[in-house]
Amino acid sequence: MRAIDEAWNGREITVAEGEMLQISLPENPTTGFRWSLEANGEPACTLIDSSFEPSSGPPGASGRHSWRFAAARPGQARIALAYERPWARGQAPARTFSVTVRVTLT
Repeated sequence: MRAIDEAWNGREITVAEGEMLQISLPENPTTGFRWSLEANGEPACTLIDSSFEPSSGPPGASGRHSWRFAAARPGQARIALAYERPWARGQAPARTFSVTVRVTLT
């Protein structure tokens, strides 16, 4: 599995068909902000799951939100996320994250 974080924002990653890709970003849902998936990487990638792991710190501390993708077929795809408050649609997100995924034959 290839694991990437916020340092990969705006970059490109190459993975082999069948390989797993995990994106992990800091999130603090107690502030109302959550990451939302804007582009899911289809058809080259398939979203397998999404999870949030809270920090072991005090209540209200941020944690990490992770998404796992499978490189489903050769091609190029874009995965994009927006860090925003769900009820504030129409406003610019506080942060964005995107990565271009190039899936190659195994």
